[in-house]
Amino acid sequence: MKLLCTSIVALLLSVNASAALLTPEGAGEKIEKISLSTGATANVEGEAIKLTSVGAGLRAKKVVFVNVKVYVGQLFVASPESFKKADAEALGSLKDQKAVAVQMHFVRDVDAENVQKSFKEALKVNKIDTEDSSVKQFLDSVSKGGEAKEGKALTVVGAHLKDGSEAILYETTNGNVSEIKGSTGLIEKIFSIWLGKPSDDGVAQLKKSFLK
Repeated sequence: MKLLCTSIVALLLSVNASAALLTPEGAGEKIEKISLSTGATANVEGEAIKLTSVGAGLRAKKVVFVNVKVYVGQLFVASPESFKKADAEALGSLKDQKAVAVQMHFVRDVDAENVQKSFKEALKVNKIDTEDSSVKQFLDSVSKGGEAKEGKALTVVGAHLKDGSEAILYETTNGNVSEIKGSTGLIEKIFSIWLGKPSDDGVAQLKKSFLK
């Protein structure tokens, strides 16, 4: 029985390098020489969900008084008409989205420790309990996912599932996917990293780009 339970847990947190979480559709703008799409299809538990790009921008971070370019982020939602671009309403409006995604195209290598540290700082700024079971699983997936490689993308998808639960899917720049399931509110907790209270000026500028 113990072996069976372990197998089930491993399946829920499975690594799947055979299918990308997002399939880009349509030619959009270019930022930092990265070609973005106007939309994408998210692959969530065998279901294809159409997403529309609602914003994109550069995430930079100040290091020793110098702004270092980190990644170009793009935000996708399933129902753009329900997504609110007001600063204080954007995060809360995700409850009306069947699925939402942030894709980060890295313009420099960033090790896994610093990717996780950046996400963890943002969660703490938004008063999210990083020891909460589902949040901790997400951060563990980031840590185990390895470095974010220049020229490749990290993807985070949030989806409302048919059983009423919520899921976060995390795809590394190597194409490995982890799925974390949780109760209502999990999507808002994780996406507060980008749409909640900004953890630094670079995130604030990225959020502004998403919502313009």
